[in-house]
Amino acid sequence: MLKGLSISESYRRAGYVVGSGRVEDMGSRGCRLLKQERVRDYVRKLKERAFEKDALSFSEKRAFLARAVRADATAPDPDLVQEIREEVDAEGNVKRVRKMVSKLEALNIDNKMAGDEYKDREVNITNPFLFLINLSKPNATLAQSNPPSIIDAEIVGLPDAT
Repeated sequence: MLKGLSISESYRRAGYVVGSGRVEDMGSRGCRLLKQERVRDYVRKLKERAFEKDALSFSEKRAFLARAVRADATAPDPDLVQEIREEVDAEGNVKRVRKMVSKLEALNIDNKMAGDEYKDREVNITNPFLFLINLSKPNATLAQSNPPSIIDAEIVGLPDAT
């Protein structure tokens, strides 16, 4: 059945014999077999194995996305080309236009697959004066959790060493 054969042909190839030899009888007996739980489970397992064999693995998907991002637009691999069309200019010259897989979309999909959607990241600016400014405020503690985003500070030049 997984090869696309009919129920009666699958029944016959499995080695079952019907006394009448009629295709209709093989089909009806095959249907009865498929209603049995053990046969249903076995067919389901065979379908799952066939799917797993044909499905792309996680690393294959990521490799394809990497190739899409790194592809040379002047000579792309055939599997990275989505559309080919021919355009004729005013002089009658035929120009072949290739539309490739979107590199930005490939990057977005790869980021999602890697779990790297940048939701957990914040702007990280280190300011050496932030610590001193926070401590100079009244009732300031060393474990202040929410430092101000804008700092009022004045840059004072150092006296010349001359």
